[in-house]
Amino acid sequence: MARKPLSPGESAAKLLDELLPLPAPGQIEVHLHAAVLEVSDPAQLLELAADVGLRPFLLCRLAPTVVLVDAGQAGPLVEALRKRGHTPKVLSPTSEP
Repeated sequence: MARKPLSPGESAAKLLDELLPLPAPGQIEVHLHAAVLEVSDPAQLLELAADVGLRPFLLCRLAPTVVLVDAGQAGPLVEALRKRGHTPKVLSPTSEP
């Protein structure tokens, strides 16, 4: 479903909150083997979150430019980004905690 353009009073930050909200955990959580996507600019994150083909990979926003990704879908997300002309830099952990 395509979203209409921003109305005059609607901010990009509000739209990003709508598409990819920040988590509201009830307690401290620790995730092992998590995957994240980091971009250089919140506007770029908004562009990715608005893409209906990429949105299912993105679970929630952790910071203005960081998103938690379904770790089991990190590989397909990288491929989907490449198909759209992005050049993701993939980093892997060097050792177990």
